[in-house]
Order: sequence, then C-alpha cells, then structure tokens
Amino acid sequence: MHTTSSSIFFKVGLAAFILVGLYLSSLQNYLLFHTMVEMFSIVVGFGIFTIGWNSRNYIKSNYLLFLAIAYLFIAFLDLLHTMSYKGMGIFTDYDYYANQLWIATRYIESISLVAAFWFMKESRTVNAVRVFSGYFALTVVVVAAIFWWKIFPVCFVDGTGLTPFKKISEYIICMFLGVAGWLLFRMRERFDPVVYRWLVWSLVFTVLSELAFTFYISNYGLSNLVGHYLKLFSFYFIYRALVGTGITAPHSVLFRALQDSETKFRGLVESSRDLIWEVDAELRYTYVSPLAPTILGYAPAEMLGRRPFDFMLPSQAESAHEAYRKALAEGAPVHRENTFLGLKGREVIMETRSVPILDDEGRVAGYRGVDRDVTERTLYELELRQLQRAVESSPIGIAIISTDGIIEYGNPVFFGRREITGSDALGRDIALFLGDGPQSREAVKAREAMGEGRLWQGDLARRTTRGDLVWEQVMIAPVTDRRGVLVNFVATFEDITDRKALDELKEDVEQIMRHDLKSPLNGIIGIPQLLLDEGNLSEQQIELVRLVESTGYRILDMVDHSLDLFKMETGVYEYTPVEVDAAEVIQTVLNDHAAPARAKNVTLSLDSDQAHCGEDCLIPSDKDLLYHMLSNFVINAVDASPVGGTVDVCFEGMPCRVIRIRNRGAVPAEIRGQFFEKYKTWGKKRGTGLGTYSSKLMADAMGYGLHLETSDEEDVTDISILLPVA
Repeated sequence: MHTTSSSIFFKVGLAAFILVGLYLSSLQNYLLFHTMVEMFSIVVGFGIFTIGWNSRNYIKSNYLLFLAIAYLFIAFLDLLHTMSYKGMGIFTDYDYYANQLWIATRYIESISLVAAFWFMKESRTVNAVRVFSGYFALTVVVVAAIFWWKIFPVCFVDGTGLTPFKKISEYIICMFLGVAGWLLFRMRERFDPVVYRWLVWSLVFTVLSELAFTFYISNYGLSNLVGHYLKLFSFYFIYRALVGTGITAPHSVLFRALQDSETKFRGLVESSRDLIWEVDAELRYTYVSPLAPTILGYAPAEMLGRRPFDFMLPSQAESAHEAYRKALAEGAPVHRENTFLGLKGREVIMETRSVPILDDEGRVAGYRGVDRDVTERTLYELELRQLQRAVESSPIGIAIISTDGIIEYGNPVFFGRREITGSDALGRDIALFLGDGPQSREAVKAREAMGEGRLWQGDLARRTTRGDLVWEQVMIAPVTDRRGVLVNFVATFEDITDRKALDELKEDVEQIMRHDLKSPLNGIIGIPQLLLDEGNLSEQQIELVRLVESTGYRILDMVDHSLDLFKMETGVYEYTPVEVDAAEVIQTVLNDHAAPARAKNVTLSLDSDQAHCGEDCLIPSDKDLLYHMLSNFVINAVDASPVGGTVDVCFEGMPCRVIRIRNRGAVPAEIRGQFFEKYKTWGKKRGTGLGTYSSKLMADAMGYGLHLETSDEEDVTDISILLPVA
C-alpha cells in the first residue's frame, strides 16, 4: 500500500512538473512548446505502428494492425504539421500549411478510428500490404494537394482567424470521434478493461482538443495552447492504452488474445468427448485430458509416464508399438484403431489420430493426438454389415422406399426377379413395380396406405418380360425413428407363384369333389323316400330310414355350404337377408353341441329370458350362415375351455345389436393378431385354422363385424358379433 501511494505521488508530481515546464516553455518560446507536444504525439504514433506491426504474428489483432498502419501515416503528417508551423522557417512560401495539415490529419485519424471497428470480427482480416499502400497513396495525395497543387481549402486567414471550412471540419471530426466512442462502448467486452478505459479517455480528450481548436484567432493564442495540452493528454492515453500496455504486457492488448485463446482451447480440451494426449520421444504420456476416467477408468495421473501400449490388449500392443516406432523414425502422423483394456476389463475400441511434435531442430520430440471411443460405432457397423449380408442373401425381394414412395435400395432378388438393374429402379416410384402398374387398384391402395403411414400387404400378379404370370406376396411396412417420426418404408416381395398354383389346384379338386358328391347324395336321399312309400316297414325300420334321410340332407347341406364359402372367398356370393330368430338359431347350435360339451364337463349357457325374447331377437340374416358361423365359434369355445368350464352366449341391446360368446381360457399370444386368418391355429392336434376363417367370411358376407377380446390376467376370451343397425 505504501509503495502504491508513493508511485501515485511520484506520477502526479512528474506530470505536474512536465505540464508546468511546457507552460513555461510556451511563455519563453511558443514554437518550442508546440514542437515538444507534437513530437510526443509523433513518437506515440510511431510506437503504435511498431507494436502493432511486430506483434501481428502472435496477437492476431486486425484492429490493432489496422490502427498501427494508420498511425504511422498520421505521425508522418503530424511531423509535416510541426515542420510547417508558422515561425519554423522551413516552408517560407506560405505560413498556414500547418492548419491545413492539421485538418487533413485529424480527418484521417477520426475516420481510421471508426473504420478499425470493421475488423473486430475474426472473419475479417487485414491485408497489410493493401492497407499500407492505401494509406501511402492517401498521404501522397494530401501532401500534393497542400504543397504542390495547392487545392486544399484554406483553414486560417491572418488577422481574421479560422475559416468556416476549418470550424465545420472540426465539428465533423468530433462527430466521427463520437461514432468511434459509441462503437467502442458496444464492443467493450472484447477489450481488456484497462485498455478500454484508456481508449475512452483518449477519445474524450481528442474531442475536447478539436473543440478548442475552433476558437483561436492566432496560432499562438490561448485556445491554441489549450488545444495542444488536450492533444497531449489524448496521445498520452493512447500511449497508455496501446504502446505502454503493448510493451509491458502484450498479451493484454485489446483482445487479450493469448489469454482468450488459452482459455478457449483449455475449455475445448477439457470438455471434449475425446481423449486428448501427448507423449514424449519415448512414447510415454506427458499429458492426458481429464476424460480418461470416463473412457478407460484410469485417472490421468495413473497414465502419466506410461505408454499407450501398456493399456492395450496384448494382441494389439506390439503392432501398435511397431507402427509408432516406424512413424517416429519417419516423422509421420499416425492414424489407426486400437483396442484398449479399461480398468474394469471392458474393451474399448479407440480411433487414434496423432501428429508429431517437432523440436527447434526439426526432430520428432513426441506425439500429440486424439483418441475417440468408437466402440459403439464399430459394433453398429458390424451389425449393419451383418444385416446387409442377410438382406442381400435373402431369398425374398427387399426394397427400401422413401416417405414419398421413391425406391432408394433394392437387394439382388428384387432386381433379379424383375430382370432389371439398380439404375433402372432406383429413384423411381414403387407403384411402377406393384402388380399391373401405378394405375392398378392394388397400387392405388398401397400408395394410400403409405400416405397414411400404415402397413399394407396383398397378393399381386405381374407378367415377366417373357409373358409368364408371377404372383408375389407384397408387404410394405413403415419405419419410424425413436420419436415415432416416419423415416422410410421397407417392402418385401415373396414369390408365391407355386403356392398360388397349388391353391388353384386344390380349389379345382374341391369343386370337382363337391360337384361329384352331390350326385350320389341325391341318390342316397331318394332311397329312404322310396322305402317309406312301400309302406311295409316296421316302426324301428322307419326310424332308421328317416335317420339315413336326415343324415343325407345334412351332408348335402354341408356340401352346399362349402360351395357358398368358395363363392365368398372369390367375391361372387349373393347374400339375401331375411328376418331370423337369433335366439332360436343359438338354441339349436347349443343343442347340437351339447354332447361334446358334456364330454368335457363344459356347460353351455343361454339366459332363459333371452331364449324367449320374441321380436327383439329378430335380426336380418341368413339362417344357415348364422347357424354355421355361431357353430364354429361355440365349438372353438368348447375346445378352448378347461374341464368344468362354461361357455356363455348372450345378447346385448333390445332389439339385439351384439351377440357375445365368452369362455374361460385366453387366445395364445402367437395368433391373436391373426385369429381370423386362414390356416392360423395353435396347440390343436387336429386344428386346421379354417373354423374362425370361415366364420369371418360369413360375417363379412352378412355385413357383421367381429371383435376379439382376450386377457391372460383374467384368462377369458370374448368374441363379439356386431350386427348392423337396421
């Protein structure tokens, strides 16, 4: 504290001594006073140039470099101003060159202080040669305009004082200085606080100096004296801001560039998700970034002095060491992947990029590098390669489609079966490869489903280039990201031509069998009637003959029903609804299946009130179709029920709107999504998967809806038959 106070008293005393000395010199000889003040500003100007020019390679301040060049020429013009001052006797042809040089110099200085802020952005650089050349040319023009061409406006008239041009120019210069002060305030965060304060004071005293020079009527007057004192202070503050600070602490000039860079790069290193390190010529760690514990589990202190190979798998350590020895000898960079062994035994795959560190003699003194943990990426790439091989070797065609339906990828089977190349299909609409083309009904439906972002599937037929008919089962499924946003579609094309041929053959055989069965059945049904007409049968014989007749009719009904199912599958069945007593049909179904239910000790139940519901149970239907549909559901319910279970059938709504069948036992999860599909069965030794499928066909033909509800927790299954509203 004592030292600081002494220093302040010394500086204040020295300043007072200089100011008083300058004042006394002005009383003795004003030219001496003027010359000393101007020489101080000239020295400061040259000092700014010296600091800015020579520190440009490590401070990287475009602002300082620009001002440095500007102040070199400002100092030169101030030197001419001093030499041409009235009474100096150097330029004898005109006494007031100094006033013109003053205005020209101050214009250049004020505009330069404003223009320098243009280079505050790091993206804008100063081309030193061009700026120097520009100021040199401007200075030559100013000197020529004043001394040779004599076209520069007159600034001072002897006996009158300042001209209007001189006064207005001083105000304009003050305006430029004010703009410079405003820009300095706007960008104050980018300046060192001490430098910022000195620059503010410099601008303030420069403005006051310019205002003082608007009043004098004599170059030796009081106003002129005050103006030079203010200029002295202005350049002193410039000296403190740029020259003094630049010599004693160049790292603090203007932007604190080196400090900021060090802070920035330390922050980058310590916040980086990569492991940053340095090794010496013996390949031993001399620096390890703080991320080491996160990646490898080791603290940086545990790794210092050891080699990277000490932390690698033994199978890779030797090859990595050899690669570095070779690179060290050649001074080459190193880029490779290594597998490190973490503290807890976890293998970490690291991508290493490093460059040599050279000493003053150009020899490799070590390496500086970055290790990036690419374990997840490597495993992901492996999975992708495996997936790619699986897709490319798949026996079905696979295509990846963009959200707007454009083919982005196709595997070899997709292209091969169409006898095209990737260039023929990639970038084209998927609809071109669906069935008969983009205008076909299937292609339109597929495009609609894709537009809604939902699954579409269907069997499509197409012709090959040879004219052969090919059937494909096509599925187009949406693919979403983790947020549920649609990314693209995946389409599969499975050749089912042989399956279709077998299905057609089976249908043909079934039709033939149905047709051929009806002829002998008609004969069998006719024989009992002939025997009854003879009238010579006993009662027991009559009962047996009628049983044969009813059984024949039952078999004929089953054949006719199978023909109806075929028509439903092919879409040619004609449904004619009539009023049917649903309660009566249900009671018949329950009576017909009472025997197999009793064999499992399963109770078939229909509420007694609902069994006689009268007109409320009349529904539009086909009696035979309704019987067969309910029969399939009831026998399925009996099969699925545990021993001692109950199958409940009930109506909901009056008039009836829903028929519900409930049984104990849940539908297996494996077939819940395909419960009503053809050939879908699970756990039944003799199950065909046709019962619920045929019931679905009949329900669709009659316009009924079907809804399945099943629960593992409650161990129940509900099938609801939804009747249309009349």
